[in-house]
Amino acid sequence: MAPDIVLFPHCDLHLALSGTPPLTLQVFDRAVTAGGYTLTPIAPGAIAVDFFAPHRPVGQRLLPPLPAYNSANGQVTATQPGVYLFQVRRGSDYIVGRLQVHTSVVAWWFGNDSITTAVDDVAHAQPSIYAKFSDDPTGTDLIGDITGHGYVTLTSADTGTFVVNPQGRLRGLRETTGTPGTVDLTGTFVNQTQRLPVRVVNYAKHRRDLKPVQTPNVAHAAEQHNIVFLAEGFRRSDEETFDKIVTRVVDQMFDQPRHQPYPMLEGSFNIFKAFGASQEHCATVAYRVADADQTTGTGVPIPFIHPVSDKENVYTLRDLVAKVGLPMRNESRNNLKAIWAGQELTGFDPNKVDDTLLGAWKKHQGTGILHARDTLFGMHLGCRWGDRFSDRGAAVTPPGSDQAGTPGLREFIARLYEFYKPEQATRALTPDPRRHPPERFAGRRSTNPGNLILQYLSGLEYAFAPFHHIGPVWEPDDAHFKPSRGLVALITYDEVNGGSNVNNNTLTALTTNKGVGVEFEYAAGDKRVMRRKPSSEPDVNFTETVDTVAHEFGHSFGLKDEYENSGGDDPNAPATSPNDVLGDNVSMLGFLRINPAPDRQIDVTKVKWFALPRMRQSARLVIDSAPGLGGIEIVIDKRYIAPWQKVAAQDPPAEVHLRNFHVSPQGIQLPLGTGPAQVLTNLKIAHIEPELGTMTLDGPGLPPAPFPTFAAGSAVYVPLKDAAGQLRTVVEPAVRKHLTTPTPANRIPLNVDTDTQHPKHEVDNPRSIPDFKAPCKSSKLIGVYEGALDFAGGYYRPTGACKMRRSDDEDNDGEFCFVCKWLIVNRVDPGYHNILDAMFYPKAKKNG
Repeated sequence: MAPDIVLFPHCDLHLALSGTPPLTLQVFDRAVTAGGYTLTPIAPGAIAVDFFAPHRPVGQRLLPPLPAYNSANGQVTATQPGVYLFQVRRGSDYIVGRLQVHTSVVAWWFGNDSITTAVDDVAHAQPSIYAKFSDDPTGTDLIGDITGHGYVTLTSADTGTFVVNPQGRLRGLRETTGTPGTVDLTGTFVNQTQRLPVRVVNYAKHRRDLKPVQTPNVAHAAEQHNIVFLAEGFRRSDEETFDKIVTRVVDQMFDQPRHQPYPMLEGSFNIFKAFGASQEHCATVAYRVADADQTTGTGVPIPFIHPVSDKENVYTLRDLVAKVGLPMRNESRNNLKAIWAGQELTGFDPNKVDDTLLGAWKKHQGTGILHARDTLFGMHLGCRWGDRFSDRGAAVTPPGSDQAGTPGLREFIARLYEFYKPEQATRALTPDPRRHPPERFAGRRSTNPGNLILQYLSGLEYAFAPFHHIGPVWEPDDAHFKPSRGLVALITYDEVNGGSNVNNNTLTALTTNKGVGVEFEYAAGDKRVMRRKPSSEPDVNFTETVDTVAHEFGHSFGLKDEYENSGGDDPNAPATSPNDVLGDNVSMLGFLRINPAPDRQIDVTKVKWFALPRMRQSARLVIDSAPGLGGIEIVIDKRYIAPWQKVAAQDPPAEVHLRNFHVSPQGIQLPLGTGPAQVLTNLKIAHIEPELGTMTLDGPGLPPAPFPTFAAGSAVYVPLKDAAGQLRTVVEPAVRKHLTTPTPANRIPLNVDTDTQHPKHEVDNPRSIPDFKAPCKSSKLIGVYEGALDFAGGYYRPTGACKMRRSDDEDNDGEFCFVCKWLIVNRVDPGYHNILDAMFYPKAKKNG
């Protein structure tokens, strides 16, 4: 992780003109250190803060009165209620936010019914604090999040158990025990005192909670691929439900053909489960929900990602919010399309707004903020508006005027309006920054060493003698490959759809159902305190759960998402790239492009999966190779030596290849290595010791001594060849020839549907190739298809259908494509390559 900046209190701030102490902004540099991150304060005078009033008429949005930042002490002051966007910048580092100024604070309360924090050197849990403000006629929210603002004085009832740091986070000193097992936190503000029960857990201690599901090789777990299922949002009374979910997920994932190659590799996995109880079930919903003046009912997430209009080419609510911002409370402005068209908003198209969308946007607001749930690991769905991470780019300073056409105005507004694009999708299930402090959590794409989930994992011991300490197999190491990295499934007992691969391919988090709406209710007689109202026993969609686990584990094997949610190309993708740094199943236009932009012809000879060899016989090296008598000595599992005796007996001798095991610490295998240290070809079997499983390889392809070492896990194989003796790869020769023919009509993706301006959720079929008929279901034909990594354009994948595109695709069996199967097999046990090819290469109709 590159150094970034962190803003306290957060990025969605509130200030009252009377009744509150000053609001102080603090900015820190964050850098990686052993076991986490360090925060170094930045002097107030070293940063700049720029304010903007988005709801004022054009020409007045940069005029006084605006809030002001004091560079001497970091305090923010204001003179007029209203909604303001701001940018904090230091050199090329910046972070955007929103400030709402109110006349006064009416009341406050904790946004938790209880909270769990960790014993650690840093303070972890931060109780949410919400406030009700004066009803100002300026569009400001009536209820806001004042967590960390310093307005509420927080006090621990037992400073030997936990203490409160200056940002309002709770540092555990010892575990709470007994009944009730909590210690109170007291808060005082505006003549009101509230109490919150706090539970303290030592996540890092050793626990003999690791129970077997199916464990063929516990004693050598460090060399195995180990899967563990953890419980999140399950109360003590829900343990039986958790056990049932794990049992059915494992049974289906390792038995049903739709989840191959997991079933064929079943014997290569140890599978465990570990149950830890939460105080409340379900996850925290971090986003606000649209209540449409309800006091109880179902609310949709803000911003809502699904279309609300039945017309084509109309924005979704998410798209519109990203372009024009959120509605004002009690939104009543007329001629909104004309207002937006004149505001210098980047990319806004009034033709994509109809009356249905406009009416839905006006109501797309919620009065209250949902209480957080008290769960063991502190996971949350979506994110708060205030939970943002800094970015880095060219400095954007306020222009000299707010008049249309002013140089730099459009760029400045575009920078501030980044606030209206949430840091992550509403269905993302990730660690809640209110439970995971910035010293331990820097976003789900960072490894986040030392966070409480990894602490818990590292302490797990096998539940039965001799109590093997297995937990460290799941601790990530960014410098070295570990087989079990990412094979952690955090099963969250919640009906609202959510799932993510978290901590830089360290673990998978998912909910147990696909609901979209959030059940909620307000406190009786006072539309202020808003809580989730989940089912006492949420429904579990077992099929969806196993589909999601199988898909998300694909990420742990170096595979990326292949679905599309946004039209066009990723605006942040590099225009040119000397290295294809994505997952093994995705490539990018910037790397494949032949000619300068805007030309979109691609060079498929650079597509990394085109080099994957097919194999008619294969085996896995069980130990590192060593020099033998006149060649390289390798050892395979002696149970599988018989087919190799037949290979050795062939006349003329069969050609044998040896490919070294190479996986990056993050699980990436491609591109395949070249050179004699990575692959040897044109070898033959000189000698076999069947009772030992040893083979000596020599032949024309043997390099001069000293021979390279081929690591345990490497593949020895007999390549598949065609009738002319040419090596076969996973791409059909006719497809390769078609895509490499040097004409513009051929050097493009195979998609028969060439629209990249609109996301497509269905499978893609290939265009017709002259004199070639696909020997399989056409969507399974391996080539290059456009649309992946959330975007319809600019990213490419191997086939038209795959579990990484849509895990629940019943029309295409929800299977991994052959390329993804090949990659998983190559990682876990390349000895299955020949079986994989014989059973699943897309050739025969019964297999295609």
